[in-house]
Amino acid sequence: MSFQIEIESMITAFIFGNLFTILLATSYQFRSPRDSASRLFTFSKWLQLGYWSSLLVWDDLPHGFIIPVSNGLMLCGGCLEMLALLKMLGLLGDKVKIYYTVFIVGSVLSYVIVALFFNQSGLRIATASLWVMLFILYPARLLTADKYASPLQKMMGSLFYVYAIILGVRAVVAFEEPRMTVFSGNLSQELYYIGLYLLMILYNAGFYLLSNEQSHERLKRIAAYDELTGILSRRAFMSETRVKLDLAAKRQAWISFLLLDIDHFKQVNDSWGHNIGDKVLQSFAYTTQDKLGLGDLFGRLGGEEFAILLEGANEEESSRKAENIRLAIMNSTYPDLSLQYTVSIGVITIRPQGNSDLDKLYTISDRALYQAKQNGRNQVVRSKWT
Repeated sequence: MSFQIEIESMITAFIFGNLFTILLATSYQFRSPRDSASRLFTFSKWLQLGYWSSLLVWDDLPHGFIIPVSNGLMLCGGCLEMLALLKMLGLLGDKVKIYYTVFIVGSVLSYVIVALFFNQSGLRIATASLWVMLFILYPARLLTADKYASPLQKMMGSLFYVYAIILGVRAVVAFEEPRMTVFSGNLSQELYYIGLYLLMILYNAGFYLLSNEQSHERLKRIAAYDELTGILSRRAFMSETRVKLDLAAKRQAWISFLLLDIDHFKQVNDSWGHNIGDKVLQSFAYTTQDKLGLGDLFGRLGGEEFAILLEGANEEESSRKAENIRLAIMNSTYPDLSLQYTVSIGVITIRPQGNSDLDKLYTISDRALYQAKQNGRNQVVRSKWT
């Protein structure tokens, strides 16, 4: 086998790079949860390792066999690598699966057709390069177009765009030079190998950095949202409420604080069981949230006690909204059960002076809630700032 030493060295580097990535990924997953995205990523590296290793035996096996098999490994490995990234980011929906299924089948079939009927190495390289370019353009667009994407995601997307351009240039050069092979030494080949090597290093690191970033976001969400009802947890609600109070104080805007408690909830648990009690809490949260506006905060403070912060709502508006919530809860029923429940609500409306008002808001609205309970429950009681 005769080819330039630089390319031979690059192929060797790809073999060891993928091999070490597999070893590190396997070692990492040994003590960590083996999620499907990580398994897919590792499998894609095995396919790529097979591709680069097969280049070393091209001259020792029939080209009609080794070339299609070798490039099939490369195309499948590259496609699965992108799927692993999208799955890890939660972007692997049904449409994306169809997109990549069509692409992987189309890429393999078109490459086999070119290899069998237009057996020119340049055309094979151009075909493979164009398909790989299409593989990475989709995640590149998803990562850079999302306004909520992290800087790391945008950097990865930009990196994919750069490499897609290199692949496009390589495809054009290969199309114009039918005798060009993977071992040919020219500028497009050098850019291809250098770019692919840098992509391999940065993508491998970026994949696990993004994985950790996603895990961190999931942990933040777990901390910020109540697991049962899906609304804000006590800590997150109080934290965001302090921010809203500060903002309202600067604007001298109205703020209304509602404290809600499901009536006779203990009897629901005792009579129907805790499983039904949980369903009631979920139904309550869903029904209440449906009556709130975009800027309103809704959180579970604990047990059957909930709180709402209405941004910019004066006494009249907050009373109307509280009454709408009370009526919606009273008229709601749990499916398949003759179970109805009600809610008592304590309300206070102020123009805040700062987030230090939160403790007093809670105390005063709690008094109003207690009064609603004393008055027979299933009602809204308003209190005044004192």
